[in-house]
Amino acid sequence: MVIENSCCYPPVDSAQTHPWLMVSQGTELQNHCFCNISKHQYFERSIPEFCQKQVALTSYGWLALFDLNTSPVDCCLFNIASQEKIQLPPVELDPKSKGRRHLNCILSKPPNDPDCHVLLLSMADRSIFFCRLGDDKFIKRINRFGDDRIWLATNFKGKIYTWMRHSDLVEIDFVGRELVLKQLVNDKGQPCRMLLPYVTRFSEYLVESCGELLLVYMICDEWSGKVKYFRIFRINILEGEFEELRSIGDRTIFLCNHVSMSSATIDNKLGGLQKNSIYYTWPDKNVYVYDIEYRSKSILEPCPIDDTSVLMSWIML
Repeated sequence: MVIENSCCYPPVDSAQTHPWLMVSQGTELQNHCFCNISKHQYFERSIPEFCQKQVALTSYGWLALFDLNTSPVDCCLFNIASQEKIQLPPVELDPKSKGRRHLNCILSKPPNDPDCHVLLLSMADRSIFFCRLGDDKFIKRINRFGDDRIWLATNFKGKIYTWMRHSDLVEIDFVGRELVLKQLVNDKGQPCRMLLPYVTRFSEYLVESCGELLLVYMICDEWSGKVKYFRIFRINILEGEFEELRSIGDRTIFLCNHVSMSSATIDNKLGGLQKNSIYYTWPDKNVYVYDIEYRSKSILEPCPIDDTSVLMSWIML
């Protein structure tokens, strides 16, 4: 384990394909710990751009930074490699949502594309925000479409797909000041839908994984809320079908509240990264590793955590 104090980013290994776990803590989230889980190392930093911010990985390698202490919420896109910063319009969240103001950000295209749109999901006040990059304000609308609402969203092969609360997969398009939702169907004309029978407590994640779109279910104990096991489905978008996977082979999935992602682990010379596994953060401030083959889990302590106010997110450097 390595501990260093500096205001610069940790050293980047060009051979590393998996994300870093970034732990932000302190009264103003001013202390940042970057954890390399494959080498069991962590680096203590204080990054000015990240102070007081929720840092979330979004599409095309960009980060979304949200100042949770401002009202309206100040936000921007930030590229670590180029140090480029793109200011976004302020986000008007419900004042009553303070304490649960975390946002998820999805880009429809790279920021240098003139048709790039930004989509923000707020679980706090059940609103969605969207704009074309360069607009001076977000369009806000209630997250309700008929009797359904958007639950998850991700960019996959240049398109934004959402997982609805009623377990349908839908494609999103931006037309002027409106969101257009396209229901995906199978060859029988039925909705692209996945329902888990006899499961009452679970979380869902849409994960882009080595050219595939996966739907990951985290199944929890009904009473304790602790994770029991995972189920993974590969989505065939063209046919509107789901295929359950018993193994993801030489891949690893990374989950947290603000982002989900996957990486290949074919060459494991980097050390202790476990393939065919799921790494996920938990409110107890630890990281757990779920072995898909054996349906077992182990615990990792990524770095010393002293503060009660902690944000954890997977990011790429």
